[in-house]
Amino acid sequence: MSGLSFQSARVSYAGKTAVSLGAQEFPAGQLTALLGPNGSGKSSLMRGLIGAGPGSIEGLRIGNDPAANLSRMERARRIAFLSQDRIGPGLATVRDVLSLGRHPYGGADGAGRLHAIAERLDLAALMTARFGTLSGGQQARVLLGRALIVDAPVLLADEPTASLDAAFALKIMAELRAEARAGRTVIVSCHDLPLARRFCDRALVLKDGAARAHGPMDKVLSAAVLDDAFGLREGPEGFEVMR
Repeated sequence: MSGLSFQSARVSYAGKTAVSLGAQEFPAGQLTALLGPNGSGKSSLMRGLIGAGPGSIEGLRIGNDPAANLSRMERARRIAFLSQDRIGPGLATVRDVLSLGRHPYGGADGAGRLHAIAERLDLAALMTARFGTLSGGQQARVLLGRALIVDAPVLLADEPTASLDAAFALKIMAELRAEARAGRTVIVSCHDLPLARRFCDRALVLKDGAARAHGPMDKVLSAAVLDDAFGLREGPEGFEVMR
């Protein structure tokens, strides 16, 4: 499986360009971070990739298949999306929310994916609980579980660790890395540079909707890119604001 790629991406809002990118490729088996300051285009790019935003993604391929040749249902089986908005049906049970991940398959779950993911994310004891009664961290795990249950070869996660405590953030990043190690293409947008460096293999750095760098993590976060994209430098105590 070759991952996800496109020839160009153009997204605009109210006549203002949010994303303007040339060809990009995200390999299977790798966890790629989308990095950049607020307003750099990370979420806009993700919404474009799932066909949920304005603009166009030209030459989008999922694996070896042009996305334009796939039905909406088949595309839903190929790309799973975890939104940064932690919104779910408050009165639905955890089991019901997780089961939404099997919708692209008509609800069928012959391989027992729902049960396996619930066990893996420590949700088995919460299956009958109402989503609206859960803590923020528990809701985040349920929504991650819903995305994982799709069993798609491509997983996009938009700010999955935002507003979570350190333990939950580490757990979620570890799960995303495990999905990549299982052969999937996993792309995660993230503001936490140390967390991204710890877990991610590669990074695409955006600023003002344009790519500043794309490649292996150990090469992307160079002094020049840190300065240009983030206004940061690395000091003896970690990242520091440039003065």
